[in-house]
Amino acid sequence: MLSKKELALITLFFIIWRVTLFGLSFFADSFLLYQPSFPYFDTILPSTHLPRWLFSWANFDGVHYLTIAAEGYVGFGLVQAFFPLFPYIILGFLHLTFGSSLISLAGGLVLTNVFSLLLAWVWYAFVKEFFDKDKAWLAVLLLFLFPTAFFLGALYTESLFLLLVISSFYTARKGWWFRASLFAMLAAATRVVGIFLIPALLIELALQFYEKQSQQKKKIILSVELIKSFFQKSLPQAVLILCSSVGLLSYMFFLQQEFKDPLYFLHVQADFGAGRQEGFITYPQTWWRSLKTLLTFRPFNWRYFTVVNEFLAGTLGLPLLVLAAKYVRPSWVFFGLGVFLLPTLTGNFLSMPRFLLVCFPIFLVLVHFLPKKSLITLCFLGILCILLLINTVLFIQGYWVS
Repeated sequence: MLSKKELALITLFFIIWRVTLFGLSFFADSFLLYQPSFPYFDTILPSTHLPRWLFSWANFDGVHYLTIAAEGYVGFGLVQAFFPLFPYIILGFLHLTFGSSLISLAGGLVLTNVFSLLLAWVWYAFVKEFFDKDKAWLAVLLLFLFPTAFFLGALYTESLFLLLVISSFYTARKGWWFRASLFAMLAAATRVVGIFLIPALLIELALQFYEKQSQQKKKIILSVELIKSFFQKSLPQAVLILCSSVGLLSYMFFLQQEFKDPLYFLHVQADFGAGRQEGFITYPQTWWRSLKTLLTFRPFNWRYFTVVNEFLAGTLGLPLLVLAAKYVRPSWVFFGLGVFLLPTLTGNFLSMPRFLLVCFPIFLVLVHFLPKKSLITLCFLGILCILLLINTVLFIQGYWVS
């Protein structure tokens, strides 16, 4: 549990973070020309009658979530790639506000920022539970100053999804398996990578069983009897975890009914272009293709800046996750690896800087290695902050970031 002082300080930090990014978007025209490069920038977003600095927080994928909330999945292309929980939450605002696009966008932004504040609280409590207070504060700074952390306050699923993921692992660690499974089910209805929570929670269940056995006996030997005991004592919890797949299966059932393809959310990925492919591409192949793109792309423009960010995220993310296996729980690492590797199967590192936000073991590794209250840590946070400010301006002005 968090004290009132901790809640107040985290809330104050969040307000400063949110106001700073909003202020940056307000003055973004002073830094960079507005050049939107995504569909519906001239139709859906202006129809909200909000100022551009505000409706631009729904740039790129945000317009698809607004489309789903207003019109559903049928009759529109590409939107099937986006899972239903988040836009259906926005849909609740549509019903409450008589379908006003103004309120649906504003309400959606309110929702994402409420989720972000809750995430800050839960993330701090999560890290504090397993490390200490100083590392928990550093973890909050690392997450919210990450170069793509502005997505936590945009009309995207990042804040909701990461809140559900951390809540699932936190409650699982406490032994509250019904809550953990419920959070996992909601996460699987938010993004496809939420399905990795199911095997990750099963690993956590087995790990906790092993730890309890270790407390009772000095030496544990893997045997048929031990496996049988695990299934006998943990079957109800395992069934609850497996039931979390309903979040994904329900959406697959809908796609089968409407489009005769339960995996349509995967098959539509190629329609986004940018080199995405339906067939599975191995990570080394994806890395090599990304390196060639980096070497052949024309430098000294903002698109090249994004290509560099994508390559660095795709290159550094994997070793950091592998390193995390030495310092954090295997269940967390398994989930992080699943989230990281699945997008690379499409053949590029597109959006990888954003996907790393959800690979939370990376932040725990950084927390472990960065010295507390040191100049090195301060400089590192400063670099992250500068990149965050640059990426925020790029996103608001319609440039592809992640």
